[in-house]
Amino acid sequence: MILKRFPKSHPMNAYPSKMMGYTSCILYIASVYGFQALAQLDSTAAAMTTFSPARSPRSRAPAKAERPQPARIAFLGSAQASNEAGETVFVRSLCWPTLPTAWIDLTQGLSSLWAGRGKPSPHAPVVDKPPSWLRSCAPQLAAPFCGTAAAEESSIAALLARTPMQAAIAVVDSHDGRIATGAQQQGLEQCLSVYDRFLRTPMRAPCTMLVSRSQSAALDKGCQGELERCRTLLPSAPWLSDLRLQFWTEAQEPLPLELAQVVAAAAARHVLFENTGDPLFEAVLTKLAHNPFQRGRPAARKKRR
Repeated sequence: MILKRFPKSHPMNAYPSKMMGYTSCILYIASVYGFQALAQLDSTAAAMTTFSPARSPRSRAPAKAERPQPARIAFLGSAQASNEAGETVFVRSLCWPTLPTAWIDLTQGLSSLWAGRGKPSPHAPVVDKPPSWLRSCAPQLAAPFCGTAAAEESSIAALLARTPMQAAIAVVDSHDGRIATGAQQQGLEQCLSVYDRFLRTPMRAPCTMLVSRSQSAALDKGCQGELERCRTLLPSAPWLSDLRLQFWTEAQEPLPLELAQVVAAAAARHVLFENTGDPLFEAVLTKLAHNPFQRGRPAARKKRR
């Protein structure tokens, strides 16, 4: 198998550190080259199998950690936004593949965007301005657009629309007391409940790994605790006992993890700022397994004058 190589200057050309764990390596290489490249890791995987399973002491610990299948890895995103009136919105997102090639398609789609736009001219004027919200939460997905906000949103919306995946979101705003008492953890329960309903259709295999951006030791520990609580609250979801929670700590994230961040941020901005006709949020809506906006809540709130 021949792997496609990017130019040396390409931001996706960096290679992971030799000290990465096996899980980090497979997610990184998958994000750069596509999951076909994973077969080449078989000869060295045994010495690199290091997981951080989110299991309670009472749970049965496996004798040997199994390697996760890339097509059964889901990604967790989160976003918090505030406006000038002091209103705050927190959104948790859960994204999972609906086809085995979903994350490959995402990688290839971004590669096509790079090829279509070509290499930026060295004579192009450099504008010193703060990064857009998209570039802040998904630098690799926004990289081909050189800070052009309109191109970023429309192109990433198209990329999201073409990726065979679905998502669940949980929204908590400042009028809900939970935002001050663990909204980040409680949002996980809502997302996993939606995913559990999705899995009830026959022939759908559950994901066995959930990857989240590492935030802080306290928040990561709280998220692990919430996963344990979800196992108790959802006894009809036996697949939860096999779901491993992995926190990503490397600077360069897998593309699906960036996409999960985009889904959460787009939903938060819609609720807070009433972005009408936003192509990115419209693309998010097409991916939701359950649309919480259909009943008018979470409804976009009027901006205070």
